[in-house]
Amino acid sequence: MRVLGLDIGGANLKAVWIEVVKGNIVNCQTTVKYLPMWRGGKDRLPVALREVSDVLSQGELPDAVGVTMTAELSDVFESKREGVKYTLQCVHQIYNDIDPILVVDYNGEMGTIKVAQRDSLRYSSANWAATAKILSGIFADCLLIDVGSTTTDIIPILNHKIATEGRTDMDRLATGELVYTGALRSDIQSITHTLPVNGRETEVAAERFALSGDAHLILGNIMPEEYSTETADGRDTSRQRCFARLARTVCADPEMIGETGLTKMASYIYDKQVDKIYRRLMNVLSRLSITPREDLPVVTTGLGGLFLGRKAAYKS
Repeated sequence: MRVLGLDIGGANLKAVWIEVVKGNIVNCQTTVKYLPMWRGGKDRLPVALREVSDVLSQGELPDAVGVTMTAELSDVFESKREGVKYTLQCVHQIYNDIDPILVVDYNGEMGTIKVAQRDSLRYSSANWAATAKILSGIFADCLLIDVGSTTTDIIPILNHKIATEGRTDMDRLATGELVYTGALRSDIQSITHTLPVNGRETEVAAERFALSGDAHLILGNIMPEEYSTETADGRDTSRQRCFARLARTVCADPEMIGETGLTKMASYIYDKQVDKIYRRLMNVLSRLSITPREDLPVVTTGLGGLFLGRKAAYKS
């Protein structure tokens, strides 16, 4: 059996191709395509879906397609309902010969495109539930910390069930189970309002001069090829460009601060980001009825799973 999985985001289109023979996975390939919905990605979505499928399948048709999405939150849509319906229409347009096409809802269950279009808010932004559902079949109790390019999900699993207090993104923001900070796309002023510059606490300019990806590339947490989103100034992802963008957050040039000072600024941003995830993590842990908490397995995934999620977990 050949299955194509799609995670259609507001910034990235992710796909996986899995081949199963006699209950064993014999082939598993993934690909990621940068596709910002707010910059023409909406109109390019049907073509992009075909491209990622062709890259992975080498022309073969899948026997089934699974879908999750967060693209509907993009402001190119009037509402999330409109975004869900449009996204699923694109999927049906490209894979209309495939049966079944199943969509994951926020309980980790799967429904048809027809059902998902009718109850669209239940299928909105449910990619986290897909990952959690798989883990719930492996662990009786665990904590999932998934740090992507833009956001972090903190998902408890208890007694083989997803145990989040919230289900929608709005509710999960309120409970701390969704943290709007990620490995690449977070604006610096969303992480910290001040930075240490030449021995002084200096306010960060309220401009989109640099992103979290700049700090993490400077520190070696990511490689240039992993910096897959567009940069704040549209220039390349070399270390020198990252230094320049980071200096600009305090209205400076690299020569005014030096590489050592800029690296200290990047480390400060890193620590603040870990602390932000840690504080939300502690909120979630405080509600769990497991004693002692030290026995709870932690699973980290995503681009920032190792250097952000794991560090926050160790801190807890």
